[in-house]
Amino acid sequence: MLTRKGHALHARIDRPGAGNACSSAVMEALEGWLDQAADPQVRVLVLTGTGRTFCGGADLEEGTSLLADPHALHAFLDRGRALVRRLREAPVPTIAAVNGAAFGGGLELVLACDLAVAGRAARLGDGHIGVGQVPGWGSSAMLPLAVGPALARRLLLTGEGWTATEAERRGLVSEVVDDADLDARVSALATTIAGHDPVALQRMLGLARAATAPASAAWDREAATLRTHLDGQHADQRDAVLDALRSGGSTRPSGDHEQYRPEDTRTTE
Repeated sequence: MLTRKGHALHARIDRPGAGNACSSAVMEALEGWLDQAADPQVRVLVLTGTGRTFCGGADLEEGTSLLADPHALHAFLDRGRALVRRLREAPVPTIAAVNGAAFGGGLELVLACDLAVAGRAARLGDGHIGVGQVPGWGSSAMLPLAVGPALARRLLLTGEGWTATEAERRGLVSEVVDDADLDARVSALATTIAGHDPVALQRMLGLARAATAPASAAWDREAATLRTHLDGQHADQRDAVLDALRSGGSTRPSGDHEQYRPEDTRTTE
């Protein structure tokens, strides 16, 4: 769902019943959203989700249907990776309005954006390890540059998630606001950014991104690891992963930390 607000083009993933999962149809829509950044009247891109989830990553049901065809499964996951990389390299500034849970590929979409503003109810984490998987859309490449290598290893190896407050404290998001104020705050931020001189903004964007640009080798290593991991899994192992994603069952500890709960997203990647 695309909405134009001044010079900002907003995309909303509108599949709340499926954890705002990235199906092929959603990926196609987001690719079209990114295509429109070539319009000189579009100076900022904003991404958010509908309901309690920002995005849960790759669509579980579609991925399940592709398990018998490894080539198709890899193509599906490769498409998601290419989408995230395009977002990371978009020609205009990008803002994630994190309205809820962002795990797996949802976190990777957040990491790909230049700025992330989270509602207080948002929860963020990688979570792949909790369902026996590894990332494939850039988490291992981008996360160390966002929060530092020590905290990145912690999120990747434990599967824990952070509240919005801790995510802000650790530098994963730039700001936390009340949930009811999220859309207005992000719209105001987009308006401020879009109001700057376009040439200066473009050059500033290049400078701002340079320090946190993941090396191509990091992306390639992650992609190769995911392919090896998936190809090495037997059918019963894949079934166990799917069962874990569908049933969830881990408990939410008190405090700022929480374990990844598959039922929050119903997806992986």
